[in-house]
This record gives sequence, C-alpha cells and structure tokens, in this order.
Amino acid sequence: MLRRLVAATGLALAALACGCTTMFSPGPRSDNVPQAAVDADYHDCESRAYVSTALVKSAGEASDRQEAIMDECMKEKGYKIK
Repeated sequence: MLRRLVAATGLALAALACGCTTMFSPGPRSDNVPQAAVDADYHDCESRAYVSTALVKSAGEASDRQEAIMDECMKEKGYKIK
C-alpha cells in the first residue's frame, strides 16, 4: 500500500510540475501585432491542431503532428516561427 501511495505522489508531483511550467511560460510573442491578436491566432491554431490529431493513438506522434500543424497554421496567418 505504501508503494502505491509513493508512486501516486510521485506521479502527481510530476504532473503538477509539468502543468506549472507550461502555465507560466511566456507563450507566443510578436513585435508588430497586439498581444491579444497573437493569443487569439495561437489559440485558433492550437484548437485546429488538437482537433486534427484527436484520433492519433501514439502520444509522441500526436505531439509531433500538433507542433507541425501549429507551425503551419501560424505561418498561414503571417507569423514567422523562431
């Protein structure tokens, strides 16, 4: 029982650490576009990426595809990917 508690605590801490780092990351920025517009475009592309990869079973493959879709979507909207 103690093993399960330790394992569950470790997993919870790891998930919390991952969630906190992404929550406080600066996110996309642009020099010549208002931040509200950048955020709206980014969230639109993020939604498109999640919907497009909803049926992919491999987490690694889904993540790679989502990143590629988001990059292409932001390029279509006129942003440069750094």
